[in-house]
Amino acid sequence: MTPPELRDLVADALALWEVPEGPSRRVTVIEGGVALEGFGLRVRPAAAADMPIRWWIERPGQRRPCTSVTGLLRGLRNAVGAGEGEARRLRVAGS
Repeated sequence: MTPPELRDLVADALALWEVPEGPSRRVTVIEGGVALEGFGLRVRPAAAADMPIRWWIERPGQRRPCTSVTGLLRGLRNAVGAGEGEARRLRVAGS
């Protein structure tokens, strides 16, 4: 996944999680990854030697490994506090 594709994925996820508009929802491409400016978060791809880790979520003093897109999105959701409220769930029922 290229940095621009990753930026679009993260920006769409922030919108879906209803993170308020503004600087905290600004996602920019940085060298080798993306930055979430209002949260002090960076997502960088892992080196080949780090496999099976695919990305690192970084904030000052912390570095969290992610092995999948699902893990990356879960880690970001927790880091921005979007998972603190009532989770919306899809319910399927017969007619």
